[in-house]
Amino acid sequence: MQDTNEWVNWIEESVDKEFSKSFEYKEFNNIQHIGTGGFGNVFRAKLEK
Repeated sequence: MQDTNEWVNWIEESVDKEFSKSFEYKEFNNIQHIGTGGFGNVFRAKLEK
């Protein structure tokens, strides 16, 4: 359980310090499904400028 809390803290700190960026789905075009696995689906897309 401790490892999970460390990961959650790491992610929250990354977002707070703006090390990570988030984008809205509508900001992408040419979205293509390229695979499916145990953790979900994988897509590729181009970010609109």
